[in-house]
Amino acid sequence: MPLSEILAALRWWTVIFLLGLAAMPMAFVIFRNLQDRGYAFVKPLGILLASYIYWILGSLGFLGNNLGGVLLSFFLLLILSILLYRRYMASQSQVTAQEEKPGLSAWLRRNRSQVIITELLFALLFALWVWVRAQNPAIAATEKPMEFAFLNAVGRSSGFPALDPWLSGFAISYYYFGYVMTSLIAQLGQVTEPIAFNLAVAWLVAGTGTGAFGLVYNLLKIQKVRRGVLALALTAAIALPLAGNLVIGLEIAHANHLGSPGFWEWLNIRDLNQPPGESIPRYETSNWWWWRSSRPIREIHLSGRPEDGLEPIAEFPAFSFVLGDLHPHVLALPFAFLTLTVALAWWLNVGDALESTQLSDEWDKATWPDRIRLLIRFLTPETWLLSAVILGGLSFLNTWDVLIYLFVIVGAYFLARWRDDGWHPRLFSQSASLLIMLLIPAVLLYLPFYLGFRSQAGAPYLLPLLMQPTRLVQYLVIFGMPLWAIIILLLAQSSRQRFQYWQTGLVTAVSLILFLLFLTFFLGLIIAITPEGAGRVIGLANELGIPLTPRPPQGLALGWGLASILAIAPDLLRAKFTAPGLTLLLASMIGSVVMLWRGQFETKDLPDTHNVLGPLPFVLLLVGTGTLLTLGPEYVYLRDNFGFRLNTIFKFYYQAWVMFGVAALFSIGYLWQEWAGTRRIIPILATAGYILALAVAIWFPIYAVNSRGMEYRGPATAEDRLPATLNGLAQISRFNPDEYEAIFWLRENIVGSPVIAEAVGGQYSSYGRISANTGLPTLLGWAGHEYQWRGDTPEPAAREAAVNSIYTQRNLENVTELLNRYDVQYIYVGGLERDTYGTAGLEKFDEQLDVAFSNNSVTIYRWQPK
Repeated sequence: MPLSEILAALRWWTVIFLLGLAAMPMAFVIFRNLQDRGYAFVKPLGILLASYIYWILGSLGFLGNNLGGVLLSFFLLLILSILLYRRYMASQSQVTAQEEKPGLSAWLRRNRSQVIITELLFALLFALWVWVRAQNPAIAATEKPMEFAFLNAVGRSSGFPALDPWLSGFAISYYYFGYVMTSLIAQLGQVTEPIAFNLAVAWLVAGTGTGAFGLVYNLLKIQKVRRGVLALALTAAIALPLAGNLVIGLEIAHANHLGSPGFWEWLNIRDLNQPPGESIPRYETSNWWWWRSSRPIREIHLSGRPEDGLEPIAEFPAFSFVLGDLHPHVLALPFAFLTLTVALAWWLNVGDALESTQLSDEWDKATWPDRIRLLIRFLTPETWLLSAVILGGLSFLNTWDVLIYLFVIVGAYFLARWRDDGWHPRLFSQSASLLIMLLIPAVLLYLPFYLGFRSQAGAPYLLPLLMQPTRLVQYLVIFGMPLWAIIILLLAQSSRQRFQYWQTGLVTAVSLILFLLFLTFFLGLIIAITPEGAGRVIGLANELGIPLTPRPPQGLALGWGLASILAIAPDLLRAKFTAPGLTLLLASMIGSVVMLWRGQFETKDLPDTHNVLGPLPFVLLLVGTGTLLTLGPEYVYLRDNFGFRLNTIFKFYYQAWVMFGVAALFSIGYLWQEWAGTRRIIPILATAGYILALAVAIWFPIYAVNSRGMEYRGPATAEDRLPATLNGLAQISRFNPDEYEAIFWLRENIVGSPVIAEAVGGQYSSYGRISANTGLPTLLGWAGHEYQWRGDTPEPAAREAAVNSIYTQRNLENVTELLNRYDVQYIYVGGLERDTYGTAGLEKFDEQLDVAFSNNSVTIYRWQPK
């Protein structure tokens, strides 16, 4: 790796360290009840807040998108952080000397080892993945061109909203906050985008690992676990971001001819249900064998037909980091851990500002406006405001996540009130008030984003799953490692409760199953009475061989819809109850969680339950949330352009991986504390099973990173092996040097965001490459993605026809109006343009336009719009 790139990585790390340093006083206040005072989360906190200040002031026209604006945002963050800290310390000076808490400098001295361990962990993970990205830095394949296009466009735009690089004249209609963050770090560190892209992936690995470490460490410390805390926290830093699921173990066993053909056929994971065909195991080759690890669920139609090619996406962090995508779900990962820690602060901090009994006494007789004011007094104001900023940021980072983490924060508040004040119906009205108090500012704080945003799904709505359910064995291949420890914890704790609590759990589980079945039929009826939905129902009935009467041509056809749903109901019920394993497991887990909450809160006999109960109810909230996220898609999914549940599982399972992963490591520590003295076999079983699964799962990044390196650089024995580098465009320089030269000429010589014309073609291809690699807006990039981002719009189709005319018309006068209409200033002609449009229409450019750049195979022409 060149020295200049090593120095770029050091600058990148330094910028993140300084941003964390600026946020440290604020974290010291917000996370005052945590053992590490939030130190493990100061880096994502600083990045988020500095980026928010930068973006909102830029959106309002107060800052330009330049280094000066970035530096001002950094200093504003530092000032706000110091002011909050000084206000907090001033309030502390009013308490008695015995209760006085040490300041930040004193805390740092006393906890020097904790700070050093956290910093070393972040630095080691960052350095490890810098090396990994240097083995295959190519910004190519999957959606990396799209992500690189956004990063470059954010850097080029004069302000916000950033310009859409693939639809000139329009702003980005996508959740692009992560690219603003990456651009901010790149500007502060003076790192170019082709290198920044790969350094961003490395920081996300480090931020995710450190976040997992910090959350598990604090949970165990709050629980007062005496031994193994550091070991379990460090395990979390490896297991959550780097370990794979159990597919890698199956891959190794399959390649080495372990297991009978009947076993692999029964397992029915695509590519593993056939005998191995290679003499060399796939995991030792440069093939994309590792891709299969994110698709272990085999989608089966109710008729029994496999839906090959439509397998749900069960991606996990290690897969994302090996792939090297800078997609929103990856960009949001460190901030997911930050949000969970804020939720933990809610669990710990509720009641700091106003006595719980005072809130309860005044709540019932207050009007709704008075209740809001009362709740504001009760809440810790800085925690409330930060929660709104983070939730709004999650929506801007990866919109799918915001409702999930809003649920966790409100759930943490709900449980804290139940803990402190006992069960009362007012818990629901208070929690609903808090939800509103978080949602409204979260929207208002990011209003410029929402005003220009259109969901790729249009108006989202739920649809029923009219497929066979996920098989339990395939689900356990994904989540078996964390669920082993979690289920042992649930069983062990449940055994301590009286029999009526088992009844509570059973009633909860049965009620949940019945509700989901009702929801499935209700949604099925809804889609059946609409013409579009009726087509789905008719298609399903035809495949199942069920005759349906024709749908009436007019009206809602409620009677026809009800009769149709009842006609397919036996087949749907047969599928649900023929393979009920997953539903029963997950519903029982939810029942156990509810049962344990009731047992914990109703058997408390000490007034100071704040510390008596510890964080177990909060961890059970994570278990319950993860369980709901994976149970829901068995019955319903969110409608989007894909038409199936693959995206719903993708987004929900990804967050379930986080929550199950944290809960599993806490479960092991909790079991060793609570059960080692009586039934030692319980923590031994939980630990041994988890370690065994982790020992298998950790082979995924080892083999996958090696495969990706071979794919890019070639075998270690190859004479023309590509050198290690962080330059994401280095592969182009080797295989298409003319285009590489043209791209870097554009990057270094073109100021601002003039429009450039280039060839138009299908998505997930080389089309849109010039705009992607430079950030210059083009008339049209990947049209399919523009439809996803903007819904049903005629603009992409019109643009495609316009670009075709620009390149194929033989007379320049015939396309002058198009060039002026779309404000084109540069026309790019390379190999792809010649292959796509031929050469007949290109001669007009040579004859009548000035050449801005030219080499052996690329010419860039200049046009002056009128």
